[in-house]
Amino acid sequence: MVKRIIISVVVLLIMGFVVQLYLFNKPHKNIAKAKEDFVLSSAEFYREYSDNEEASNQKYLEKVIVLEGNAVEIQLENEDEPTIAVATAEEGINIRCGFKKELINEVKAVSIGNKIRVKGKCDGMDMFGIVMTQCSFVKK
Repeated sequence: MVKRIIISVVVLLIMGFVVQLYLFNKPHKNIAKAKEDFVLSSAEFYREYSDNEEASNQKYLEKVIVLEGNAVEIQLENEDEPTIAVATAEEGINIRCGFKKELINEVKAVSIGNKIRVKGKCDGMDMFGIVMTQCSFVKK
């Protein structure tokens, strides 16, 4: 009986290790090539979040979003993730779009006020606005 319990525990540990190893080494989703889940303007995206953050998280969190809006700020200080802030209808609240470092030249080419279209993963909202990561530019 004790031997059976020990064998069962060892088998469960091995299975747990194999599952953990698989999940750890699972390839990341390529957001740039993934089909978008939603296409939104920056104003409507923020409006939904400001109306009900919890429902918006359930709807948009970890989803691929194509977003269209005007660039209001370009941040190049973090070369590993250059960022463009996209205006919303709310003054001072932006959607921050973080790009991979390989796209820094494309980010530098954007001017304040340019209408841009980006695809990225929604990471939710913080006190400054909505955060999107793994962004890339979408050609019209």
